[in-house]
Amino acid sequence: METEVKKRRNKYAVMLVKEHEDGEITSHHIGTTLCEFILIVLFVLFAFFICKLIYDNIVIKDLRKQVIEQMMINNDLTDENESLTVENNTLTSKVSVLSETVSKKAATEDALSQEEIENALPKGFPLSGSATMEPADDDGKPMVKFKANSGVNIISSGTGTVISIEDDADYGNRIIIDHENGYKSIYRNSGEVLVKTGDKLGKGYILFSVGNSNKDLGYQIMYNEEYIDPSTIIEING
Repeated sequence: METEVKKRRNKYAVMLVKEHEDGEITSHHIGTTLCEFILIVLFVLFAFFICKLIYDNIVIKDLRKQVIEQMMINNDLTDENESLTVENNTLTSKVSVLSETVSKKAATEDALSQEEIENALPKGFPLSGSATMEPADDDGKPMVKFKANSGVNIISSGTGTVISIEDDADYGNRIIIDHENGYKSIYRNSGEVLVKTGDKLGKGYILFSVGNSNKDLGYQIMYNEEYIDPSTIIEING
């Protein structure tokens, strides 16, 4: 005969006891079902609290990581900004120096240009030393006649280009210099010509060397193809 074993389920109950002032004791029983319900609720609340705690901890870690990353980005941006500021100051300084350099260069170029303009004017004395001078005339063309001492050089009165070297019936040789500003200067002397056509000459360049046989210099100036009196433009110092 098959024996049936009945499993018994343990049941629990909670009894609440209360003692009154008069000494009477009353009790209340909480059944198993209610106890189980309360335990399930407490377990759910505990599990929720644990999950919430874990979730908050993860969120806090993520926020902390984001804050650290943001701080690093801010630090990098600060360093980059400082670097750009230094670079900007450096560039500003360089621009200032460059601007000053350009200004000085422009001023120097202007000064050089003005000096070149001045040097191109045939205002210089056409001899390297003292000499007597007197006005003269060559077929209606004004001229200044110089008589120099031996050892003195006949020199260009301004910068320019030798455009012509010709024979001269009265003086032997004739050198014409174009100063490229409308002026041309003409040097007439019987000495040996020391330049050639096409030479670019500075002011004071030697054209003839004066000896015993070539002390006379006939000096003329043209402006815009018209002869003018040289004495009106020659600067005599000393």
